Amino acid sequence: MYLPLGTFSPEVKIAVVSASRDCFPRELSQKRTTQLMAACTDQKLSLFTPNGDCAIIETKNHAIEAARQINAADCDAAVLYLGNFSPEIEDAFFVRQFHGPVAIMAAAEESASSLAANRGDALCGMLSATMALKKRNLWQRVYIPQDPIVNATQGAEAIQHFHRIVQVYKGIRNATLGLFGPRPRDFETCNYNLASLASLGLEIEELGFFDLAGRVQSILAGDDLTDIINSMKTELNSIPSDDFAKRLAAYEKAILIFREELKLSGMTTQCWTEQEETLKHVPCYINARMAARGFPIACENDAHSLAAELLGQYASSQSVTVLDLNHSIPQDLDVSLAGYPNQDLVGLFHCGNTDPRRLKAPSMKYQVIMNRLMEPEGEPDITRGTIEGQIAASPITVLQVHGTGDQLQAYIVEGKFLDLDPQTFGCTGTAYIPGFRRFYRHVLLGRFHHHAAVAFSHCGRILYDAFKMLGIQQIYTPLTDRPLYPLENPFD
Repeated sequence: MYLPLGTFSPEVKIAVVSASRDCFPRELSQKRTTQLMAACTDQKLSLFTPNGDCAIIETKNHAIEAARQINAADCDAAVLYLGNFSPEIEDAFFVRQFHGPVAIMAAAEESASSLAANRGDALCGMLSATMALKKRNLWQRVYIPQDPIVNATQGAEAIQHFHRIVQVYKGIRNATLGLFGPRPRDFETCNYNLASLASLGLEIEELGFFDLAGRVQSILAGDDLTDIINSMKTELNSIPSDDFAKRLAAYEKAILIFREELKLSGMTTQCWTEQEETLKHVPCYINARMAARGFPIACENDAHSLAAELLGQYASSQSVTVLDLNHSIPQDLDVSLAGYPNQDLVGLFHCGNTDPRRLKAPSMKYQVIMNRLMEPEGEPDITRGTIEGQIAASPITVLQVHGTGDQLQAYIVEGKFLDLDPQTFGCTGTAYIPGFRRFYRHVLLGRFHHHAAVAFSHCGRILYDAFKMLGIQQIYTPLTDRPLYPLENPFD
């Protein structure tokens, strides 16, 4: 989604509409809805409710009018709250009239004293309502909480979670990816096909690397880059000479121009090694600066990783990065590792497209591996521009999507970066991911490439539900210590 710089997820507007079956007291649904809305206010949720009798759906006319008002208010999603048994035909009719995602939940009975005369039977009503939706092929747009029978507080918490899911759904459905150049030969597995990415609903702008290079050269020929250079030097005191800083600044300005012109949500570039030979720098630091402002840039023209970064960004509402699942961890790296299973430790590395604020003592250096290839003698020049340092301790969610024909498969794992020196070059962190090595062996090998998007919080629960709503059929997660039903969210 095209967002203002510094914004990491879209604003969403959620509507709440209730339902009541005509042989149950409407007043019961009204009372429970009032309690639910009060709990939502306590959660600081701002929600839209239809005006008039249609706020509680009993008839088809109510369903039509409620959907009309919600659509007119530009709501992104709706909550259908069954205050009692509810009319299943009208429930389904409302979902059909409103074309966005719909969460459905039902009111729990309040107390033993209410069972004699004020029983709502919404647990039973959920069975009827969901069957009515399934038979009308409306299931894909429906979200049902892990426990759909809720009191007011639980309902507000479920709506809060649904709000986060809708941020991911709206963000990626309205995203535009800018892809600059073909995939480098040396990274054959960083391939993509348009059909699989389009299954998310996003748009793709494919351009040549020469489009980006030509814009950079035009900027270098005459634009004032003082503001960008000063901003870089304020952020990082290891920026080299003004001539090199100007190369970086021209690249950043070109990115910003394309972002505005094409309304891009993120982009990829053809690093390794076309960018270095043509623009005379590695793009890492500028890519990191853009990620820090909510505009992720994936290297090696890795469109799948860019999509994964955006999904992680919308779910976490924070900056994200892309890293290699890179190296195993020697047992003697640090004494603090004695308490962790060695097979569940992994070094996550890249040249430096990570938000500098997430690094301990970040500094600009040169790309060691590329330098061996391109500048084996003398001082590094065109292989400069990495941003390096230890990635600070943090919870993490690691995710990726990859094409299977015209669809996507995905994985989600959670873990944490440890607070220890990785004792190697690059932008690197040592991660503990429970169950990693088994997951690596039985899921990742042969299905997913070496890049992964990393969000700096635990947002697997949001992503799993969002992926289901986006139609991703196969979502891989590590095995848990409890058996799961098919499609049960393992992060709940």
